[in-house]
Amino acid sequence: MNLTHLKNSILNKKIYRPLFVFFLIAVISLLHYNTPTMNWQYHLVYMQAYFIPILLAAFWYGIRGGLGSALIISAIYLPHIMLQWGGLVENNLMRFMQIVLFNTVGYLTGLKAQGEQEEKKRYRQAADELKKTLARVRTQSEQISEMEQQIRVADRLAIVGELTASLAHEVRNPLGSIRGAVEIIRSSVPEDVQQSEFFDILIEETERLNRVVENYLRFSRKSGDRLSVFDIRKTLHQLVMMMQAPARKKQVRLQEKYPDTTFHVKGDPNQLWQVVMNIILNALQAVDPNGVISLILNDISGTGTQEKRLRLTISDNGSGMSAEQLPNIFKALYTTKRNGTGLGLAIVKRIADENQWTLNVHSTQGVGTDFVMEIPALPI
Repeated sequence: MNLTHLKNSILNKKIYRPLFVFFLIAVISLLHYNTPTMNWQYHLVYMQAYFIPILLAAFWYGIRGGLGSALIISAIYLPHIMLQWGGLVENNLMRFMQIVLFNTVGYLTGLKAQGEQEEKKRYRQAADELKKTLARVRTQSEQISEMEQQIRVADRLAIVGELTASLAHEVRNPLGSIRGAVEIIRSSVPEDVQQSEFFDILIEETERLNRVVENYLRFSRKSGDRLSVFDIRKTLHQLVMMMQAPARKKQVRLQEKYPDTTFHVKGDPNQLWQVVMNIILNALQAVDPNGVISLILNDISGTGTQEKRLRLTISDNGSGMSAEQLPNIFKALYTTKRNGTGLGLAIVKRIADENQWTLNVHSTQGVGTDFVMEIPALPI
């Protein structure tokens, strides 16, 4: 039964019940006044029939219904007594006693019915309170379960933290050696080759990789601020250049759609790099050969506003995610990949929260995924 039908049913009860009571009183009264007085046995039946509307009104409306209907019947029945006045005193006294009995039965039955209705109301209120209490207990139980899950994750992260120092040290040393080797090679080649931007990229990215490794292993710790003002288009373009090799290997096309205007952002460019790189790496694993990954940058600032806001959308036409997977993708150590660590998107979420970047994900299984990030920019 829907809400509208239930509401109509209640309204019908409010209308039809009093009409039915008045109908019974009217029918019995008409029978009284249209039956000859000599047929006293019929009048006796009609007189007792008045109890039916009195009892119904008492059951439905309590004292107000029982006593009210009895008073109405008394007012209707009293002229009938006066028309039949005469004869035996006992008969006249019985008729007046009948009126007293109408009102007594109406009051007592209404009192009893009203008491039962109030008792039912109290039981109903108690049941509602119990239902609310059970809902609160269920909510608290879910919160406790979630806290226990967070504690288990924290324990696992603590184990990861114990390995941080030694592992970061072991990884940092080879990276330093690679950077030194690149600088030596650069100094030994002809000067026109030394000017190649790829040497700068190798050196910069070796240092960036060093910081990325540390962030992967210590993602639960807030990193120190390395704020600077940088050109977001240039940073994104450099990242796309670096990701072209793995994209070509998977036969995936990376495309960029940036406005002509230059936008400067205050923050750590390495953190933006890290966020976008992790999202692209996830997209590469979800996209089939000949797929497309798009980086779209838009100015979403309001007209005439001083504050600039940029929207960076990273979309792919890959396999997408199910409704069950989507709420969990930013949870630490959650992964659906066989060789995944469950840290990549957790780092993305942490960095976005630290920089107050708004991050939303829209995904349809079998269609693709959109990561939408809003970033505040400096006024032009």
